Amino acid sequence: MKSFTAGIAALFLATGTAHAYPPRYYDCDEAFLKIQVQAGTLKGERVFPATWTIREKPEKYRDNRPLNFRCNVDEKCWLNHKFCRSISEEKGHQEFRDEKQD
Repeated sequence: MKSFTAGIAALFLATGTAHAYPPRYYDCDEAFLKIQVQAGTLKGERVFPATWTIREKPEKYRDNRPLNFRCNVDEKCWLNHKFCRSISEEKGHQEFRDEKQD
């Protein structure tokens, strides 16, 4: 199963503590999406970096094709022009089972 992770990172070690909000999970037809948002401070400012993890479904995977992924500010997302719909946390944990769960 192919996995692709993209995100925005910030260093919290020197500036204070960080904590994570519960992840949100989506089904994007060809893949599953996990959005994990952190919160903390960087240079005295509040920051909320997010990490997006895309896990392609093996039955839908086609080699060497581009992924057209986008999300808007409201975290409505599309993958290859197909709308991603929210799924339960339980289903999300099943699909991302190889990742450490908090």
